[in-house]
Amino acid sequence: MSKLSKYESQKIGITLICTLLGLTMPASFLWGIAAINVLTIGVIHGANDLYILSGFKKSPIKSQFGYLFFSYIFFVFIMVLALFHVPQLALFLFVLVSSFHFGEQQWHKNTFVNLPKLQLFYLAYGAFLFSLLFYTHQDQTLSIIQQISGLQIDPNAILYSLIASFLATIFFAVLNLGQLKPQLLFQLVALFALILLFTQTSLLWSFSVYFVLWHSIPSLKEQANVLYPNDLKPIRKYIKLALPYWFLSLIGFAIALYFFNDNTASMLALFFGFLAAITIPHVGVIFWMHQKN
Repeated sequence: MSKLSKYESQKIGITLICTLLGLTMPASFLWGIAAINVLTIGVIHGANDLYILSGFKKSPIKSQFGYLFFSYIFFVFIMVLALFHVPQLALFLFVLVSSFHFGEQQWHKNTFVNLPKLQLFYLAYGAFLFSLLFYTHQDQTLSIIQQISGLQIDPNAILYSLIASFLATIFFAVLNLGQLKPQLLFQLVALFALILLFTQTSLLWSFSVYFVLWHSIPSLKEQANVLYPNDLKPIRKYIKLALPYWFLSLIGFAIALYFFNDNTASMLALFFGFLAAITIPHVGVIFWMHQKN
């Protein structure tokens, strides 16, 4: 196990600071900061999927890009419809796909061989983090699930999910120990910091800190380096390219919120649909990028 790098130490330190903020700052302040971070960095980190799909080209062919753009929008539209008509299935799919995506982003290294047993570890670890987040905010989680899907889930189901995903994580970690060993010290310390965050702060604040600090920012940096490997400031170029698509996403979301502002359940379903519709195609793009890169 290697020592913690400066970047890794900074991430853990910022997580601990965010935990302290979550314990001391007013709920309204935390809600505002969390919403801003998710709707800016969180959305921007998936705004350049089309450029990745078009073959890592800085200036993709217009006809090819146009085809990808309309195909992507069509898929997002289908996902939104599915979320409103079959929310139970969509909820399960969203959590399953997001579990793999979060686990992959946290553990993936370019030197890794993407063996099926390693991908199963990504899925198990992501599911463990989701279950841990849900279990430490059980009442809120069950209420949101009921409002979105109409399902009344037994509280013990979250505990069983936490135990099962933990055991699966240990099992697949042992199978992949040779590849995971260099990261074990950092990931164990990171997990301890995340447990503190999840157990001591609200659901929204916990999710926003993890989603932005531990997922979106590392993913954004990785994508920027893939798109612009020879550029001295790839992140600045990435953000500049992403801004128009990020802005369009927020306009669409704001318009939809306006029409559902009197229906709490519909607003929750809409927000879930917005995240899921972006997340599910984005997961496919990042998985493809890791295979190709």
